[in-house]
Amino acid sequence: MDFFAFLIAALFVLALIDLSVGVSNDAVNFLNSAIGSQVASRRTIMIVATAGILIGALFSSGIMEVARKGIFNPEMFTFADVMVVFLAVMIADVLLLDLFNTFGMPTSTTVSIVFELLGAATAVAIIHVTHNPDSAPFYEFINGKNALAIVSGILLSVVIAFAVGTLVQFLSRFLFTFEDTRHTALARIGWSAVALTTISWFLFIKGLKGAGFVTGDVQAWILGHQALILGGAFLFWLGVSYVLRQLGMNPLAFVVLAGTFALAMAFASNDLVNFIGVPLAGFESWKAWSGSGVAPEAYTMEVLKQPVQSSHFLLLAAGAVMAVTLWVSGKARSVTQTEVTLARQGEGAERFRPGPLSRALVRTSLAFGQFLRAMTPPPWQSEVERRFTRDDTSVRLSDAPAFDLLRASVNLAVASILIAIATSMTLPLSTTFVSFKVAMGTSLADRAWGRDSAADRVAGVLSVLGGWFGTAAAAFLLAAFFATLISVFGPVALGALLVLVGFTLYRSFRFHGEREQRQAKSRSLNASSFGTEGELLRTQMHELLSECAGAVEHALLALTRGDRKHLEQSRRALDVIAESSARKELVFVRVLKRVRPKENRFFLAQLETLACQQDLFQSIQTIVATVEAHVLNAHERPTTETTAALQHFLEAQRDVVPFMADAWNDGRAVEDGEAAMLADLMERLEAATHAAISDLYDGSRPIKNTTLVLTVLTELADFVREMGRASRLMTPAIHGARPRSDTPDPGDDTLVQPA
Repeated sequence: MDFFAFLIAALFVLALIDLSVGVSNDAVNFLNSAIGSQVASRRTIMIVATAGILIGALFSSGIMEVARKGIFNPEMFTFADVMVVFLAVMIADVLLLDLFNTFGMPTSTTVSIVFELLGAATAVAIIHVTHNPDSAPFYEFINGKNALAIVSGILLSVVIAFAVGTLVQFLSRFLFTFEDTRHTALARIGWSAVALTTISWFLFIKGLKGAGFVTGDVQAWILGHQALILGGAFLFWLGVSYVLRQLGMNPLAFVVLAGTFALAMAFASNDLVNFIGVPLAGFESWKAWSGSGVAPEAYTMEVLKQPVQSSHFLLLAAGAVMAVTLWVSGKARSVTQTEVTLARQGEGAERFRPGPLSRALVRTSLAFGQFLRAMTPPPWQSEVERRFTRDDTSVRLSDAPAFDLLRASVNLAVASILIAIATSMTLPLSTTFVSFKVAMGTSLADRAWGRDSAADRVAGVLSVLGGWFGTAAAAFLLAAFFATLISVFGPVALGALLVLVGFTLYRSFRFHGEREQRQAKSRSLNASSFGTEGELLRTQMHELLSECAGAVEHALLALTRGDRKHLEQSRRALDVIAESSARKELVFVRVLKRVRPKENRFFLAQLETLACQQDLFQSIQTIVATVEAHVLNAHERPTTETTAALQHFLEAQRDVVPFMADAWNDGRAVEDGEAAMLADLMERLEAATHAAISDLYDGSRPIKNTTLVLTVLTELADFVREMGRASRLMTPAIHGARPRSDTPDPGDDTLVQPA
């Protein structure tokens, strides 16, 4: 096999990988509404989506042109040039999409492929012009007008999708209120028929646009009789919705499943080009060149300007790869969960943290809302408030759907009609942009972003949007860089990049697996998992003490050894504590909502235990942050005496913390022996403090260095005090007894300062 045949084989291997990472990211487009509303079991939802992908793949045969002539002018490039472009694009696409999947962030595969083609083609064009001064300017190699139209269409779709989603959801909720409790049967049937008609139109328009086996006469007849077809479809779906209602089924559930099928089909028919279009273009290029007898550096690629009809077998095989990935990919679940979390109706731990921009947007929105309320008559305000008030308490439970079927059906119907309109008008757009922004618009209109979560949700939306724009910049630069490397260093650079792809995929797989295990453990914690409040407290405190001890150990080892590996482990342990603490806190408060303070003797003890957990976390957070500053700034390590004292503290902690954690886990009260153990910890901290301050007095360490060490020691003392507080809270929190007043508090002793 010659070298260029090997390159074609490499392109198709990369295409298989790209199909896998691509569907893992784009699955959010069609799964979020069905999974968020819990319309059916996950298995049923996946079967419906799989059917949509396989059928949609067959409708992809007419959309392969973007990789052939949509971004660059192929007649300006030689065969050797386009092979460099295609290889750089595929390598960059795999790495970039896998990075987003690993962190559970949705991005646009359309944006990535467009800017990768643009970046790689630009780099190769500049190199070509450099070596051939008599050739045309490099910008004439690029189809700038078409690229600008694609980018403009995608950006415009963001604004339109968000605005339309917000408006339609507001009107739908105002008309129908919350469907589980306030809808009439007629309203549900009518809306279901409208939504199903919209989805049917979407399927017709989208399917006909890419179908290579539908004749032109049939397409012309269907497009010329759209009003008749839509009217008949509405009457048909009205009858189907009525029958479903009579059979005791919710027609909105059928709408959501039908919409999931439609968007899955659209994804396969629209975005399949993002994954296999480049390898197919490379294969066509190789076939044309291999029989020409011309050198690869001299054979120009006018052949790519000709239309191509892809094999239905090949398209179906690509759809099968995507379908299998959809079932087995954990990263697809992570990306879907990100969007569902941002759109959920109820409370929960927020993944994103607000920043100045998100807070400013929330404050501006609140001020605008107050202005609108001042301009709105009070009766109108009361009516809107009544219709947007939830009286279904199930939405407050931890295992409730993220949103109801009405919002899920609006998500799918609006996204379908927007994509259908753009397709019928041959306007470029990203299905990810449209689906995500519609979902965010409907959640905003549905008051899912309450004042307690608005800043976090807005921060999440801004993060996703920033990720999309970051995708464009990263795709352009990464593909341009890879194309330059391959052009300059040839096979050596290509081999190194392929090894990089394999290594990166392996590392990201391991990282994501570990992250998923932590999140699965956190998600499994809910109020219904525990029989009593005491059982919940025991589990929480046992885990927290163990996790905090691990973070402390890695932080002190990093401090005494200047070891960044231990520093990274301490930071990772802190992230685990932060992630699980938010979830535990939420579940704990939900448990407390079941009781009344005057009727439950555990209430105050439980609240104090929650405060103790928060103080434990804050101490560990300060310790890790201080050590991080110490190590990353390359400050001098503590002296031998201070290091020895801290090592003795760690040895004692390894005995004390497991003893106390097991006591909480077993639900047994600790006897007075633990007071002596905690007092021993305090003595060891006193010794470390003596050593640190002595270092300052004799001038062996600068003031800043000693201040950092003393900050760590002070927080360690607080950590030990909180463990003593936890031991005194154990009996009343679990069994309802009064806190023991005769247990010595090691925190009452002050650290002895040297004379």
